[in-house]
Amino acid sequence: MKKALCEELVTGHWAKQAGLWQRLDPGVKLVSAVLLILLAGMAKSLGVLLFLWGLIVGLMLLSRLPVLTIQKRVWGFIPLLTLLAAVPGMFNIVVDGSPLVMLYETSHPVTWFGLSGPGSIYITVQGLWAAMFLVLRVGISLSVGILLTATTPLAALLSSLRVLRVPTLFVMVIEMSYRYLVLLLTISIEMFDARTLRTVGDLPLRKKQELVGSSIGALFIRSLTLSEEVYMAMSARCYTGEVTAREKYRIGRLDIAWISIIALISIAVTTGGFVFV
Repeated sequence: MKKALCEELVTGHWAKQAGLWQRLDPGVKLVSAVLLILLAGMAKSLGVLLFLWGLIVGLMLLSRLPVLTIQKRVWGFIPLLTLLAAVPGMFNIVVDGSPLVMLYETSHPVTWFGLSGPGSIYITVQGLWAAMFLVLRVGISLSVGILLTATTPLAALLSSLRVLRVPTLFVMVIEMSYRYLVLLLTISIEMFDARTLRTVGDLPLRKKQELVGSSIGALFIRSLTLSEEVYMAMSARCYTGEVTAREKYRIGRLDIAWISIIALISIAVTTGGFVFV
């Protein structure tokens, strides 16, 4: 829980830096991120994927983000799981293609209950390329998501959802839920630390179970009290159920320049035959 709160604070710290993406309009960043993910998902060329990855790394550098740390996290876990999931598709049993690495070959296939096994098992070139493309797409998409969330405050990011025509009430519910969960997490940590400081020695299992049950009950009561206080505070401020957006974002020269750059990149990639062909 403490790690989650620390990551929340670190994300807010990087969003306040004077980098390139921090100065862009949140709506422009959101649309750009969606466009980059779509380009990565439709790309049929390894060169395009590597170019997009290099572009994202460059944007991270210009945004003053810890590129090495982020890339270690991105490529060290989820893409590896994706690769493990894509391993079966590398064999000719799933995806037929040109042999790359021969693993098993026989002139007398084994027969089980009248069913003949494959005469050969090998890794295909097409299967290997498909697995490589899948891993690269996942890694690039994660990098884009981290770039967007690390350079944009949560309130601004949620407000930018209006660019995609997301209802304002839905955005408000998400934002309040997120802030409520963070506050509830903080209360849980404080209760756990208070209980730890007041406990001497090792307690029996039965006593630990009683403490956990009482802590859950106390946390539930505090959450109900907090929700009532929030509702009364909103009612005292004349909330009638209609949400009014306070932030007014304006597109500046830097936003126009970035829109032009991302538009040129998209046109060059799509018309060059690297995406749909």
